Amino acid sequence: MTRSMIEMLTERRNQAEAKARAIIDRAESEKRELTPAENTEFDTLAADMDSVRSHVERLRSFNDDAASMASALGNIPGAPGSTSARSEDRSGQWIRTDTGAPAALRSGQRFEDHETIQGNTERASGAEAAALDRYSGSGDMLRALATTGGGSAVVPTVWNGQMIDLARNHSAVMQAGASIVPMLAKTVNIGRLTGDPTAAFRAEASAIADSTPVFDNVQLDSKTLSARVDVSMEWLQDSDNGGALIENALAQQIAQKIDLIALYGGIVAGAGSINLPTPPNPRGVLAALNATKPANVLGAATNGTIQTAGSYWSEVLDTIYTVRDGNETPTGLIWSTKLARQYAKATDTTGQPLQLPSDVADIPRFASNQIPSGYTQGTMASRATDLFVGAWDNLLIGQRLGLTLQVATELLAATGQVAIFAHWRGDVQPARPGAFAVYKAIQGAA
Repeated sequence: MTRSMIEMLTERRNQAEAKARAIIDRAESEKRELTPAENTEFDTLAADMDSVRSHVERLRSFNDDAASMASALGNIPGAPGSTSARSEDRSGQWIRTDTGAPAALRSGQRFEDHETIQGNTERASGAEAAALDRYSGSGDMLRALATTGGGSAVVPTVWNGQMIDLARNHSAVMQAGASIVPMLAKTVNIGRLTGDPTAAFRAEASAIADSTPVFDNVQLDSKTLSARVDVSMEWLQDSDNGGALIENALAQQIAQKIDLIALYGGIVAGAGSINLPTPPNPRGVLAALNATKPANVLGAATNGTIQTAGSYWSEVLDTIYTVRDGNETPTGLIWSTKLARQYAKATDTTGQPLQLPSDVADIPRFASNQIPSGYTQGTMASRATDLFVGAWDNLLIGQRLGLTLQVATELLAATGQVAIFAHWRGDVQPARPGAFAVYKAIQGAA
């Protein structure tokens, strides 16, 4: 997709250059200066050519870096770019349609190192620069807000990136490979291929059938997610590592909610007490499958599904292969701790632990307590749970720049506590629902 984007941008630059040349040629042929309107149009075209040229250079540099890395790594087992790596570095498949630049973070790349973040840091406002100059970190900022009567402050980009990276460490869907897309605007469009080109053998000198690939956009639209931590005034003022602890607590709350929304956003019934209507919540994997790919939702039997001796892993394998049947490669399996325990404790007729099938062993497994660990499905009382498998790089998590911290000193004044709020803005979108599969209402451990 990156190479086709370069071609599209190059064509756009050539068209702008042709229009600009036509303006000059027309004025020269008429032996006159450019009119004000022509000057404005020429300046606009020149700016567009400069912008496109910059984007093309970045894309070519990205392609060169990726090719060099692949050449250097070869097929080293487990290395990024090798055929045996746990998951491919596929960030290049998501492209911003407004700039043509790579949209998502590369595997292992820090949030603050993405070009969108770096560009924003270079344009940091005076308030952001002052905060960086005055405070050594968000902990100092929290203490200052608490001792000056409360208030709110936008966290500088550098600290914001660190907190989002903490959230990534706590989130199962992010650990499984979800694509993190920094958002410089409220709404961001990400290019998506929806129809592949086709190839066919033909007779000599016969016409070649047109098979133009089909593209559209995935739109990320910022929504607000808030988290709250309550601490005592004394602890906040006296604790040397209080800032780091609060950052971790807030990051964990944000990460857990992102996990829940990414999996169940839009689900209002059928998964225990989960009730996450859209809006205001983004639509997650299960709701997207229900709406556009119901064949990828397995199980959901009236009384749930109980594992059967002799074919104990069948449901897990069916979920994995549902993703593979759609020409996708699963990068992670996400289940509740109760379901993980159910399989870990399974034994054969001699009491020996059941062997893990290679197709399951080859896929990283992540536990998330955001998956209900035991809801009731018919006669299966309080033991039904769900299993998610996916090529998780097809789950886009947009992160809007700007994380706001708010300290409320009066809310809990009667108990000598301070309420700290963090407001995160972003969106969650399954870019290709067919890259996921869910097994509903399977039995977890008691």
